[in-house]
Amino acid sequence: MLRAGARHPDADESASASTACDDDSQLYATLNEYLLLENKFQPKLCLPDDLENGEVTTRDRDGAAHVLRCLKVWYDLPCDVLFNALNLFDRFLTKMKVRPCHVPCITVSCMNIAIEQHAHDSRTERKVSVEELVSISQSACTAGDVTRMSRVIADKLSLAAAVRAVTALHWLQLFRGIVAAACRQLQLVLPALQESELVNQLEICVCDARCANARASELALVILYRKLDEQVQEWTRKVSSEGGSTEQAYYLNEFAAQLQAHCNMCPESVWSARRRATRVLQRYDARGAACACARQRLVWRLSERTLKVLRPTDRLTSLLPTIEEQHHVQDQSPPRNRSGSESSENEETSDWPRSPVLPVYCDN
Repeated sequence: MLRAGARHPDADESASASTACDDDSQLYATLNEYLLLENKFQPKLCLPDDLENGEVTTRDRDGAAHVLRCLKVWYDLPCDVLFNALNLFDRFLTKMKVRPCHVPCITVSCMNIAIEQHAHDSRTERKVSVEELVSISQSACTAGDVTRMSRVIADKLSLAAAVRAVTALHWLQLFRGIVAAACRQLQLVLPALQESELVNQLEICVCDARCANARASELALVILYRKLDEQVQEWTRKVSSEGGSTEQAYYLNEFAAQLQAHCNMCPESVWSARRRATRVLQRYDARGAACACARQRLVWRLSERTLKVLRPTDRLTSLLPTIEEQHHVQDQSPPRNRSGSESSENEETSDWPRSPVLPVYCDN
């Protein structure tokens, strides 16, 4: 019999196990909640590839997405802000027919709303003002235009409600937690699922119009599938070379199939989303490899007028005054020429490069 105040030696383990069970049940409760809200925040874009009757094209949409991503990187904003702004932009284009000239203002307004919502949810002070967004984005609109457009977007999308949009980022974080919980329950080796790498791939996909209409849950699961496939292939190579069992890979694939069935995902739809995401990521990787191969020394070309402004020796003279020393009679000799420097007016003897091309070396 235990003394008063004493605990069983296995009390910590049982308490941690019960806590883990509670967390797992909370994950599945969140999953069911996301499934109910997914259709509400799903965009359905019908944008032409070429300019037709003054409509917004897929190229305009991708350009706006990359502007949002640049603003996120410039101000070091959380990833949630970017995904929320993209979701607002796509849903607004789904519901309203806008002209291409209004796209820059709508883009900055969506980022403005996303920053405001993040500051409200995190209960922190907003660090980026509307004026700064307008200045950095170069959207050719004023802060007043962005404020008015933000009110229009909030009104058309009914953003006054307390329910926040469930984006692909939320799905990815949820699926990652569910896979980790399943590995603990099945006593499997947890795959190396780095969240930063997964989020970066998801950002690349959502910034492409080909993945805009894919279900957020399917797109997140596809990104997770790619990483799980790499882990399964690594396990298979170890089994073939070192020997062992393939039960871990089997259980992991079986669990992924069950998760897909629980979310009511059609296999054809998942395969289509995976094919589009793979194509986008391969194109992005190929473009990055081409840029790395073609990287060269950065050169700034300056005009003669700018070059004269930048010269540090223009205000120096070629003559120096006579130095008067103590207890000596002032030297009446004529002023001597400066020996260590020459006038910049003489182009032939100037130490500044005569070419208007100035090389600038990059660390990369």
